[in-house]
Amino acid sequence: MNNKFFFKCIGYFIMAISFYLNYLFPINDKKILLIMTHDTSEEGNVGSTYQYFKQQDQDLKFKKITRENYTFVLNKNLFKNLIYMFIKIPYHIVTSKIIFMDNVFLPFAFIKVKKNTHLVQLWHGTGTLKKFGLDTEAGWVKKLAKAANNNTNYFIVGSHYMKEIYKTAFGAGDDKIVNIGCPRTDMFFNKNLIQEKKEEFFKVYPDLFGKKIILYAPTFRNNENMSEEIKINLDIHKLIYSLDEKYILGLRLHPHLADRFNLNKNSYGSSNPRVIDFSNYEKLNTLLISCDILITDYSSIIYEYALMEKPMIFYCYDLDKYEKLDRGFYGNYKSIVPGPIAFQTEEIVNIINNPQTNDNIESFLNTYLQNCEGKSRRRLYNFLMNTKK
Repeated sequence: MNNKFFFKCIGYFIMAISFYLNYLFPINDKKILLIMTHDTSEEGNVGSTYQYFKQQDQDLKFKKITRENYTFVLNKNLFKNLIYMFIKIPYHIVTSKIIFMDNVFLPFAFIKVKKNTHLVQLWHGTGTLKKFGLDTEAGWVKKLAKAANNNTNYFIVGSHYMKEIYKTAFGAGDDKIVNIGCPRTDMFFNKNLIQEKKEEFFKVYPDLFGKKIILYAPTFRNNENMSEEIKINLDIHKLIYSLDEKYILGLRLHPHLADRFNLNKNSYGSSNPRVIDFSNYEKLNTLLISCDILITDYSSIIYEYALMEKPMIFYCYDLDKYEKLDRGFYGNYKSIVPGPIAFQTEEIVNIINNPQTNDNIESFLNTYLQNCEGKSRRRLYNFLMNTKK
């Protein structure tokens, strides 16, 4: 156990003490705690659930945790964050009827929530090609994650296939995994909302209206945390200058990398109006709705994008290495992905200029998004509000 993780565990232990000191406070049936440590937007699984539940019952009271709340650096927010995380949050955990999470929250490895509290793992994605959770973790992190998962009451998935994956990724039993659909997918079945989101996007980027937007969104690789320089493994200049001027290339880097990348400080797309960095554009679903073509590799954003049945290109330049040395996959990558595979920039250009029919999309949707048809949040609301423990 390294020093950083050791001090985190000390913090979790202090939270646990505070939790049990508050244990005699009663549960408030109208209180919901939102743990948004991965995605703070209104379009994520927790954010969209919050929007729906608030509409259904105006008397509900919401509290939330984000990464900003446990950023303990020496500044004006330090004292406020310490009070919030070690005093207020344990109290909210004790007194909340429902707790929604979009990631594994390790403090739950040190406490046992009350039996009448619903601790619900919504996760931050809809599906996955790559292995995650307990299937990739090791050491103390894996032990604590397993303990936190054991204390979780429900894991929400969108298909029977994902239910099978969650059994090993979270170490969860059949009875805890509920196949009712992923909340963040509901918006893709609301035509009026889709139009609103497009208008919202083009108000921010008016110069892109009428253009063909290609979004390149590579997944996070474990070795990128150790590298000071963020590399874009795509020949951006060759791609953009091989296509008609109506095409715009947008970059969307993983949140772990976005703050370390500056488009204007390197040669990737500097001073090129046809190359735009969308990495810090918060509303990912809005971005996906507004784009025309998605280029990615192993990212989970393909699931939301697949619902719109728009073209996807899978640029997996390091496929063999990723499969053997990084996370690996659940199944055969080449037969799963709903779109053509490219290994070089020239192949991407050729696919864009010569569109292909996607014969795999229907099977993909049935496998991963079986219960994602616009009613996921309604089913979640009815399930939790009508379930007594």
